[in-house]
Formats: sequence, structure tokens, C-alpha cells
Amino acid sequence: MHYCHYYLGLSIWVLIELLCVLFSADLELGFSVNDRSYLDLHFSLAMALLSCRAVSQSISISLSSVSVAASKPASRTNATKCGSARLQSSLVAGSQLGTSSILSVTAKSKVSVNKVLGVRAAVGADNVVTEPATSIKFALLLTVPDSSNTLTFLGAGVREKQIAFLKVKVYAVGVYAQPDVAASLASWKGKSAADLVKDEALFQELAQAPVEKALQIKLARDVDGATFWGALDEALVPRLTASGAGADGDAALAEFGNVFKNRSLQKGYVITLTWVQPSTLRIAVAESEAANLKTEASIESKALLSALYDVFLGTSAVSPSAKAAVAEGISKLP
Repeated sequence: MHYCHYYLGLSIWVLIELLCVLFSADLELGFSVNDRSYLDLHFSLAMALLSCRAVSQSISISLSSVSVAASKPASRTNATKCGSARLQSSLVAGSQLGTSSILSVTAKSKVSVNKVLGVRAAVGADNVVTEPATSIKFALLLTVPDSSNTLTFLGAGVREKQIAFLKVKVYAVGVYAQPDVAASLASWKGKSAADLVKDEALFQELAQAPVEKALQIKLARDVDGATFWGALDEALVPRLTASGAGADGDAALAEFGNVFKNRSLQKGYVITLTWVQPSTLRIAVAESEAANLKTEASIESKALLSALYDVFLGTSAVSPSAKAAVAEGISKLP
């Protein structure tokens, strides 16, 4: 009975900790109670609590079995009943929440994943690639607004936000470039993806290659525009400072931020950031895949573009999975 009370207290403590994490997540990602993302996070926390309870109850049973070895048979029976009843209750609750179904779906999805163009993803008949962590799709070929060039998909990955011990998927990002980029990267031809991903000179050459390039961001959850921009601004500022961009860099950054600060970015939004040679950043935002991309801002700043591509492909890339996928995509270029 002592162990049952102890682990009941432990479960309550874990619940309090998870509620604190939830409150922190609400503040950092700008969720509201009407957001689908808010409900998704609640469900994830509930599942985490259920797992903690199941583990603590399993430990309770094991400890009870050991401690009653030298005690009366009646005590052993009571302790086992107490632990077994609680464990059975958790297993029933788990099935009601769909735990087994989730595990089944996860296992099936992992089996169906294939390696294509640097992304562990399934390629559909409609020439799209699915980023596995978010199930967000990217076209193999992309035509950006106000351009006649067709860009080729190099790779995609997920951007996650670490909140306490949780990782929240915020968006998927795909990297595109004109096919001519292969000429600029000829020195790396024949190297494996494992070698390429560690070669910072490769990614610097990719960023500076004299071809049109694009970063396409697709939101995996609802995010307040100011929050989205705050995270990007935090990553860009030190890079611009290090480059000595000065007042011109500050002005370009402010213009970039104005696109996002006063708007709500919802799940499914598509943001395309195109590097038009030699030094123009075109920003296009659409509410969905079906909506037409339109250029909302055009900014002249080589320093800002270099900083932006370093955020996603540099030494401290915000999406390591995207960087690794691009390395594999480059390894497969003709």
C-alpha cells in the first residue's frame, strides 16, 4: 500500500510539471485555446502523462514483489492486487485514447518511407515529396512568383521548437535551386551525403552560387506572425552583425519583419523566400497550397540573403534534417 501511495504522488507531481510545460508552450508559440495546434499539444501531453503513469506503476509492481518476499503471503497478495489493478486501469485508458492505433500508424508510416532526393520520403505520382516528420508535401519542381525559371527540389526537413523536454514541430522547409547549380558544385561530385553534410564549404558555395534559389516554408501548426518573426529575427541579427551589414542591414531586416509582424500564420500557410540574382530577396505568402503565391515584398540586400541561407544551411542550421537532406540531394545531382 505504501508503494501505491508513493507512485500516486509521483503521478500528481508529473502532472503538475506537464501543466507548467503546457503553459510555457502557450506563451512561446502564441497558441490560443481555439488553435488546432493547442489541442494537439494537449493530447501529446496527456499521452506523455499516461506513459509516465504506466512506467511508475510497472516499477511499483516490481518493487512490491521484491519487498514482500520476506513478508506475509497476505501482504504480497494485497500489494500485487493494488499494482495490477492500477496498471490494468492505465492500459484500458491507453486503449481508449487510441495508443495502440497511434503506434500502429507510426510503424506503418516508417515502413512506407523511401529515400528519394536526400529526403526519407514517399514520392507520389503527382511528382511531390513528403517530408516524413510533418507529412507535408513539396513539389519536385517549383516556379516562384515573378520568375520564369523552374527550380529543382534539393531536400526538405522539419523545424522544431524545443520547449522543456518536448519538441514541437513548427514547419517544414524545402530547398530549391535552378538545375544549373550542379555546375557550381562540380567539385563535390561523387562524394557521399555523409561527407557532404559535414563540408561547410559546400553549403557556402550553394548559397553563393549565381543561380536562382528558394526556401519554401510550410507551416505545420498555427503560429502568431510576431512569434514566427521573433524566432527568425533572433537567428538573423547576430549573422548580420558579424557580416558588418550596419544600418543597411538593419533597414533590410525591418522591411523583412514587416511582412509577418501584424498577421496570423495558420497551419498550411506557404512562405517562399527567393534569392534572385544578384542580391534581391522576394517574399511570397499564400494561405494554402491551392492559393496563388504573390510577391509581398522585394528587398535588396546581399547581406540579408547570406544571413538567411546561413540560418538554414550554415554551421548552426535551425533544421539539421533539412541540411542533411540537401546534402543527399546534392550527392544525387547529375
